[in-house]
Amino acid sequence: MTILIMARGIQARAFRPTESDDEDSDDDFSDDEELQSPIDDVDPFVFFVDTIKALQASDPLRFQNLTQTLDFRYQALANGVAQHAEQRRVEIEKEKMAKATEGAVAAS
Repeated sequence: MTILIMARGIQARAFRPTESDDEDSDDDFSDDEELQSPIDDVDPFVFFVDTIKALQASDPLRFQNLTQTLDFRYQALANGVAQHAEQRRVEIEKEKMAKATEGAVAAS
């Protein structure tokens, strides 16, 4: 029995990372580094509302069935998300215009 336990201990140690296995660790990156991703340009609230609007346009009956089953709290929450998404849409448009203006001024 003791030999079996020792053998299992040796097997378990074989799966532990060694110093050389740890070369690809995430420690090479700091939180200060700015990594860009295509999804960074997607606002989750705007995306959600656009998806719901697409569902409403493509399958009105299903949309109606889904929204009718929501109780008042969730309907209010959905309305709040929609309002926030519209605010974000306006802010994003302002940011794009400001960047375009900065780019035009820099190019002059």
